[in-house]
Amino acid sequence: MGERTSRVDLRGWLNDPWLWVALCVGLAVRVVPLAIWPQVECIRDECIYRAIAAAIVDGKGLVVANKGWLPAPGYPYLLAWSKELFGSMQPVKGFQVALSFFSIPMMLAIGRIVADRRAGRIAAMLFALNPTIAWFTNTQWIETVYIFLLLAASLAVLVAQRTRGVSVAWRYAALGGVALGGAVLFRGIATYLPPLFILALCWPEPSQGGEEVDRMDVNTWVASAKLRWRSVVAFLLAAFLTVAPYSIHASGRHGGFMVSDATVGHVLFLGNNDFPPLTFDYGNGMLTQPLFSRYLRTGRRPCRRDRPPVRSSKCEVQQALAWAKTHPDKFVARIPMRLAQILNPNSFLTRHVRWGFFPGLPWWAKEGLTVLIVVWSMATVLLGTAAAWARARGPWAWIAIGTTLYTLAITAMMYGMSRFRLPLEALWTVYLAMFLADPRGTIQTLSEQPVRLAGALVTLPPLFALMLWYLPTGFPLFWR
Repeated sequence: MGERTSRVDLRGWLNDPWLWVALCVGLAVRVVPLAIWPQVECIRDECIYRAIAAAIVDGKGLVVANKGWLPAPGYPYLLAWSKELFGSMQPVKGFQVALSFFSIPMMLAIGRIVADRRAGRIAAMLFALNPTIAWFTNTQWIETVYIFLLLAASLAVLVAQRTRGVSVAWRYAALGGVALGGAVLFRGIATYLPPLFILALCWPEPSQGGEEVDRMDVNTWVASAKLRWRSVVAFLLAAFLTVAPYSIHASGRHGGFMVSDATVGHVLFLGNNDFPPLTFDYGNGMLTQPLFSRYLRTGRRPCRRDRPPVRSSKCEVQQALAWAKTHPDKFVARIPMRLAQILNPNSFLTRHVRWGFFPGLPWWAKEGLTVLIVVWSMATVLLGTAAAWARARGPWAWIAIGTTLYTLAITAMMYGMSRFRLPLEALWTVYLAMFLADPRGTIQTLSEQPVRLAGALVTLPPLFALMLWYLPTGFPLFWR
């Protein structure tokens, strides 16, 4: 096929007044709490990231003393660079506000590509106002950066897929590869996402005449892959070159091959042990170090912590697999619990509200915020899932649904927290926007397609039940 310009007008969408409203609102709900209630304290992983960053600044490199595991390098190095440039790690929060700010137009663009202008506008506003996503910019957890990179990779691949001009498409694909490679360097779970993005990149478009093609036909996929092979190569090469330098360096230093982190064994240790699966959410987690240490003493001893992280992680994986084989009933019985942990409608923001991190905020505002968090989470999961069953098609379905199912599968085997759901909420916001843009149309589409309706009826009740599992933990009145 000859050269053809992209059907995606990214620049033109910047003139949308609704986008500028969303940007103003999104900036306000991020900057105002940061200015009034700056969170200087650190909690658990935040403290670990700071300690690693301090070691980097001191020239010791990426090390975690006596932990037996090694996180992905992105966030510790980001904190270290902040310390070097500004003398403090706190300015990284301003950087996160900027990343979250620029994520808003990406949400609008994705919504318009996947659905229409109305859905794009709603998606941008929902992302701007999401209380937990906004609040996470005032923390030193990786979620804000990871969401930005995941959205950037998704948008780049969607644009590349819709661009027939070879000389243009491969550049977008390469940009998507760099963004997804960056996501891998910030969170190791992204390591196995590239196949989903490649499938999205190769999704067959209608023929040149505009007629619909049979996308289930193998020959159609082969033809589409031949048309886009340069984009696929550009995506894979960009992702590889982004991750490979660190992977090669770390594999030689930390005891064996690793892509970006060596944490699988540690996570399996926490979730497949004689004690119940751990979490760190408010009301159902290990919220103090003495309690956490006492909890760990009731399970099997971890592998030697003085070994290189890769070897220690492999040892823990073997121990966890042996435990699962010895206790298959417990392993299977814990799957719903782990899924309930990640689907907890309360969030880390709920925990901070309950812990008194917002002095001066009246009690009714605190209670209203905790209720808003729950309503927002449940609407995103339940209404978004209904819209996904009704309207999920094309490249975005591969990216959003594939990433969600993959993450839930990993959680089912290991352990979950509400924090792990946040990147999925960003992806699922597009489907929530589709529902809110046309709720009657969504319901009608489901009613007209028995297979999709059956899927919704099978999945929505269990999701609702799982979200109710830990709902009371956010409201001490119900469990104290």
